[in-house]
Amino acid sequence: MAALDEQAGLARIREIRRAIAVFIGLLVVWWIVEFITYSGRTGVDAFDFVAVPILAIGGWLVFQAWRARCPRCGNQFFINRSLALGCHFSSECPYCGINLKQAREAAG
Repeated sequence: MAALDEQAGLARIREIRRAIAVFIGLLVVWWIVEFITYSGRTGVDAFDFVAVPILAIGGWLVFQAWRARCPRCGNQFFINRSLALGCHFSSECPYCGINLKQAREAAG
């Protein structure tokens, strides 16, 4: 039963990582479109109104990543205070070393 809980926890962490990667990609695309279509002008356009939901979604994803706990050791998976930014995006827990890719292969 513990192995199933561990796999479910790791699957959730993989979902969060995937969502953050997609969000960053879409944010870059949004910024490029904003820059190309609105560079050098003043005022507000339709793309500026899209910034509010984008920031809200980004904040929600950061909150989900902050809450994510390693199913093996119980520590925060994405938080590592010894790093300059205080967080990481790797596929390995900085505390117990469980790897998301190895755990997926072991389950399959």
